Amino acid sequence: MRFTILIILFFNHSLFAQKSDQLKWMLGTWKLQMNNAAILEKWEIQNDSTLVGMSHFLKGNDSILQEKMEMAFRSNSWHLISTVQNQNNARPITFKAILLKGMEIICENPDHDFPQRISYRRLKDQLLASIEGKKNNKFGKQNFDYVKME
Repeated sequence: MRFTILIILFFNHSLFAQKSDQLKWMLGTWKLQMNNAAILEKWEIQNDSTLVGMSHFLKGNDSILQEKMEMAFRSNSWHLISTVQNQNNARPITFKAILLKGMEIICENPDHDFPQRISYRRLKDQLLASIEGKKNNKFGKQNFDYVKME
């Protein structure tokens, strides 16, 4: 009986522990260089089903927090939970993953004003992120092409 319980616990833990492995390609610090400023986005593993991220705007010696993010595996799917400074009354907005394949994830929330879709894709030493959707009946998309920091 003990052996059976140990086997069940082992396989359940193994399956659960593998969840964060699906997004390990996002881990690290990523930089988007602009003229005299930059955006840093950093992703870390919080536990076996959650990654946490933060985005900062950097200019000179100033660092301004822009966004707190979480990639959480809940109810059998990944969710990107974003809290943007000075938006949505500081409430987190959840986007559900509609695609996770290889080193790409696309998350959607059709009820959000903008964006309705957030995506990340890893290409060698780049993390290509984008936000897109409709606002005031006009489609818009913004790309964030980050480079991995050493």
